[in-house]
Amino acid sequence: MTSVLITGAGSGIGAATALRLDRAGIRVFAAVHNPVDGEILARQASPGLSVHTVDVTDRASVEGLAEAVASELAGDALTAVVNVAGEGIAGPLELLPIDSLRHQLDVNVVGSVAVTQSVLPLLRRGRGGRVVFVGSVGGLVSVQLAGAYHASKYAIEAIGDAWRQELAPEGISVSIVEPGPIATPLWAKAVQTLDRLPASERYAERIDAFRESLRSASKNGANSAKVAAAIEHAVTAPKPRTRYPVGAAAVMLPKVRRLIPDRLFDKAAQRVTATASRRD
Repeated sequence: MTSVLITGAGSGIGAATALRLDRAGIRVFAAVHNPVDGEILARQASPGLSVHTVDVTDRASVEGLAEAVASELAGDALTAVVNVAGEGIAGPLELLPIDSLRHQLDVNVVGSVAVTQSVLPLLRRGRGGRVVFVGSVGGLVSVQLAGAYHASKYAIEAIGDAWRQELAPEGISVSIVEPGPIATPLWAKAVQTLDRLPASERYAERIDAFRESLRSASKNGANSAKVAAAIEHAVTAPKPRTRYPVGAAAVMLPKVRRLIPDRLFDKAAQRVTATASRRD
């Protein structure tokens, strides 16, 4: 039986993916950070979905998750691990507390690596195990006031590429899902990180504009179901793709970015942010 561990399953892309795979008859181990989110998820799923609380930044918690999954598998192989857990921390790099930058990288990057390391022995029990990282178009194109978030997603691109090469000899595939703007709670939480920044006249106007662009993404982004469909393909297809751009922006923006000189792109990105803030 196909079995999949999904982190970040408490909301957004992770929850949509957990429910989609559960309804497809796949055994799902749903890892959540907030137990209340886990209870809500469980009420929507079949009895076959099991919920596990984990803090991906805590080594003991990650090891406990791997042990719990191994116990439930009872000697069977884990088919795939899907790393969705992540946060979005926004703000000018000059004002960003260094601890916030560390936390951003710890959750989005180090946490994904830690979880994957912990379950690789379970993937190796079978044939053709899968590792899936949820990246972002923000791992291919950067804009101001989101430097920490972009850094984490660029890192996922590098880690995914390196691990794909390292695991290929064992028949374990590695895929990176790269969504464009998706309507998830991540953006609303990113707004909260902006609100906690120290006051600064230097950045005030740009911060206000970016706050509105984040709110727009939270309301007007694509549905998480599109990302869940891409993840399902990465988990179940005989030949999973190495990359899954999701949405027109994820397909076109990196191509356009490669063609436009840096300073011209900078001006265009600033206009897009300002337009989004006026539209709201």
